[in-house]
Amino acid sequence: MPIAGLSRWTATYFALALLALVVAQVMLAAGFGYPGDDFMAPETLIVVHLVAIGWLTLLMCGALFQFVPVLVAGRQDNDWHAPLALLLLVLGLAVLLMGFAGLAGLPGGDAEALPLGGVVLTAGFLVVVAKLARIIWAARPLAPPARFVLVGLAGLVLTGLLGESLAAALTGLLPDDMAMALVAAAVPVHAASGLGGWLTVTAIGVSYRLLSMFLLAPEPKGWRSRVAFWACLVAVALLAAHGIAIALALPLPPAPVLIVTAGSLAVAFYAADFVQLYRTRKRRQLELHSKAALAAFAALIGGALLLLAGIAGIGARMVPAAVYVLSFGWLGGLGLAMLYKIVPFLTWLECFAPVMGRQPTPRVQDLVRETQAAPWFWLYFLAVAIATAALAADLPLVFQAAMAVQVLGTVLLIREFYRSRRLANIPGDLWTGDRPRLFLPKLFEENHV
Repeated sequence: MPIAGLSRWTATYFALALLALVVAQVMLAAGFGYPGDDFMAPETLIVVHLVAIGWLTLLMCGALFQFVPVLVAGRQDNDWHAPLALLLLVLGLAVLLMGFAGLAGLPGGDAEALPLGGVVLTAGFLVVVAKLARIIWAARPLAPPARFVLVGLAGLVLTGLLGESLAAALTGLLPDDMAMALVAAAVPVHAASGLGGWLTVTAIGVSYRLLSMFLLAPEPKGWRSRVAFWACLVAVALLAAHGIAIALALPLPPAPVLIVTAGSLAVAFYAADFVQLYRTRKRRQLELHSKAALAAFAALIGGALLLLAGIAGIGARMVPAAVYVLSFGWLGGLGLAMLYKIVPFLTWLECFAPVMGRQPTPRVQDLVRETQAAPWFWLYFLAVAIATAALAADLPLVFQAAMAVQVLGTVLLIREFYRSRRLANIPGDLWTGDRPRLFLPKLFEENHV
């Protein structure tokens, strides 16, 4: 892997993302939000945005600040973009959740804060996009993973703009008839652009590079990856056209069918490349994170099939079940799997790369104990599978119980990340210096990696 340097704020993004994940899971285990409340209830929207922004977006942004320079063989610039974006995203999310709490009538809530939260969040998104798009665009011609990320960043901007429009509608800043029409038409586009256009497209692009790197497999560059890219681009472009038509009250084109078709093609051809990566790998013995990535991939396929079934009218509860498994099984599961490799990898770069050749150093794999962590991954994915089935079958108590198990699996995985970061798994004779800071960066420090 080409070393582009370490992003000082990536560990902070990861820590806050994991905190948001645990809080959201505890809420769902306690019966807060869907299915105990309506799918569009403010309580549900609190959990949805805590997962989508607090967990998945912070996780993705932290990873992108670290790995986009790697994708384009560029240099890591530890400038002001990462901390400013983090501040805006966390502050915007807090204000947004306060607004939803106001709509729900919860103590401390203020519904009028919704538009302000949307503005701050969108500002944070734009900082992320400005930084990453500049790095990517300067590296033309672009490698396939970087192209996916660029399309995903466009999906992020679209998600933010649609979210701000919905915030204005929900707080009475628009006439009632216009607000109702906007909410009914824009919510599906907002959800699709966030879960699909931003998070899934970006995850596909990043996973192409990370999986090929960690599996020691040739990166897919054939016609399948090109078809997957163009399908993603078409889907995001159609989402944007649909959003513009809604905002301008224009007649809506037949975009949903085309978006579903393009999205299905992207998933199908990505799936073929995913299988090819594992078949052509030189690392024959799969590490734990690669096995967990297979479970996340299975969640992507299952979620896509559930979503298609819901769109086709086969069961009203299929769409919520699909959203859940795509959020927690595909994106969340892949995120946890990659963190299990990324956290020790970055810790090794920080602690041992500078002293290689001057003293004995451990391998990256020595920073983890797979036999300790494996049961917690399978516990997590088993809980996701049970919770998905419970949502589809309308069994709320079973869903809550599965979420409680999922909380346990997540906390135990976080413990493994912590042990890797604190160098708790390596022999003492291989490390005699100070342990790295857990998640807060050392400010005003030169990056020597």
